[in-house]
Amino acid sequence: MEDKPVRGQAAFLMDAIALLGRIVGIAVLLSAGFGATVGAQVWGEPVWSDEFDSSEAGAAPDTSKWTFDVGGSGWGNHELEVYCAPGTSAPAHCDAEHPNAFQDGHGHLIIRALKVGEEPARVGSWTSARLKTLGLKDFQYGRMESCIKLPVGAGLWPAFWMLGTAGKWPAGGEIDIMENIPESGGSGAGLGSNKTESTIHGPSTSAKGLFSLTQIFTFPGAQRIDDATPTCHVYGAIWSPFVVQMYVDDWREPFFIRTASDVPGGGRWVFDAPFYFLLNLAVGGDWPGPPNNATPSPADMVVDYVRVYNASRVDGPMMSAPALRARGDAASSTIVELRSAAGTGFVFLACELETSGSKCSVDTGNALNASVADFRSSDLQRAKITVTPGEASRQSDIGAAKTPVMVTAYTVSGEQSIIAIPIE
Repeated sequence: MEDKPVRGQAAFLMDAIALLGRIVGIAVLLSAGFGATVGAQVWGEPVWSDEFDSSEAGAAPDTSKWTFDVGGSGWGNHELEVYCAPGTSAPAHCDAEHPNAFQDGHGHLIIRALKVGEEPARVGSWTSARLKTLGLKDFQYGRMESCIKLPVGAGLWPAFWMLGTAGKWPAGGEIDIMENIPESGGSGAGLGSNKTESTIHGPSTSAKGLFSLTQIFTFPGAQRIDDATPTCHVYGAIWSPFVVQMYVDDWREPFFIRTASDVPGGGRWVFDAPFYFLLNLAVGGDWPGPPNNATPSPADMVVDYVRVYNASRVDGPMMSAPALRARGDAASSTIVELRSAAGTGFVFLACELETSGSKCSVDTGNALNASVADFRSSDLQRAKITVTPGEASRQSDIGAAKTPVMVTAYTVSGEQSIIAIPIE
């Protein structure tokens, strides 16, 4: 993995840390700005948002915040819709008098799919809209969310997502905060009216050229994507260095966490660079399957708001651990104790060992992701650090090198603390 987590400290510190660790026989902690007190994670007011609060019914979206994709090329998925920008009747099938994206005068953005042809499964038989912030506003880290009421019908494919600005897809990466398709989707992997899907895609040297890490969210009880109460559901991502957390309705309860440690072999973590938003309502294509005569027209995706919050500063946790005792060619482990204030959220842990061929791993026991420690309600967490010698290490004895294991903790606000665990 090319973009693996690094400890971000000067390399010359390594020898000093290892020496001090051997002298005193304990792990040594480096803290990047650790304060005397650590407060709970808070988000404050949005640093960027669109509340779609025009009082004019039919007003176009704010052009200082949104631009549009236009055309009907199938968009790489054999989709049927032609995307149209407000105020224009080009390309063919678009109608300036009947826009596909507009504000309703009551605090909402409407993204409307309209049937414009008699044959529902023909390219160009529908029009719709795809909004994006590309060239206007990019984002890197934060809590990104939108409250949306989704349409239900065969062939409908609404999405709230982000694309990286660097390189041709998938080189820049993709963060799908929310997608939905009908239960009887064309791929056989449908969702229906009570499920949504969240995914991150990144580049890979595999035959497909990309990797995908995905999870389905199922609404509790009888809730649906088109509920009238609440009038919309919140779909969001908490995005921080080396981590993406996905949630629905409550940012305190993510259902899906993926980290740089989860990238499969051949893949690269590319989610520490600028991304931009997209909102769209596609019709048809490989994944959702075609619409039919019962698919509603108009089909409306109703967006209450899009908001971005920055995390308040949360310093890295204090960490302590006994030395790791080498066991020849067998795996060795130790337990790191982490202390932070309750309410500071999730912390990502990454380990690094410079001994050639050897590997280290982190296991916090967290059910969502074994690389994260959960400080939402506790001030104490533990993580098992395991070192597995490689062939070269077995021959030379991993303990002989005396190179410490470096464990770095990253908070949601990007602060970090580091512990050097001696190997004896």
